[in-house]
Amino acid sequence: MIDQKPERRQRILLAAREVFAKEGFRTAEVKTIATRAGVGKATIYKHFDSKEDLLLSVVKADLQAIRDIALTHLVGAGHPLERLKSTSLAIADYLDRNRNFSMVLIREAGEFMPEIQRLHEEVVSANQAFADAFFDALKSEGVLPDIPNQILLNLLMNLTIGTVYSWTLNKEQDLRSQVQQLFDLWRKGTTKM
Repeated sequence: MIDQKPERRQRILLAAREVFAKEGFRTAEVKTIATRAGVGKATIYKHFDSKEDLLLSVVKADLQAIRDIALTHLVGAGHPLERLKSTSLAIADYLDRNRNFSMVLIREAGEFMPEIQRLHEEVVSANQAFADAFFDALKSEGVLPDIPNQILLNLLMNLTIGTVYSWTLNKEQDLRSQVQQLFDLWRKGTTKM
């Protein structure tokens, strides 16, 4: 749907994230989201086709925010490995601030996973050239082995998704600390190659 009022749409997305996180996707009501956003229920349906579309729009906004964090930290001066570490920790901080919403996705949105996966692949595909250049820089420094970049990206994504999944389900775990430990373990392993 074409959005004529981007600030209103953004308010709705923020309200939806909060309501989904607090009440869960299935029990959240569009009326509650509308009230929190300061709009009428009909306004939400002018911007989104359904509550499911609203959830997927929140997910897409989060994926784009994570991409923006990654690009901000990966581009610039400094050793590529330090930029990767900075990126990983910044994304962990973002996810930590949005932990309740992550729980909603993992616990309740299973039927949406094919669409969430499609959105994820869309973001990854759009940034593949950048990932290739970054991985090639790490390979030239001897930090990564000379294996196809797509395999490296898949390994990194699988490690990330698995870590976030277990962190989301265990309230006692600290994601930033886990990322730091995984990064240190990975760094020790790659320096022996």
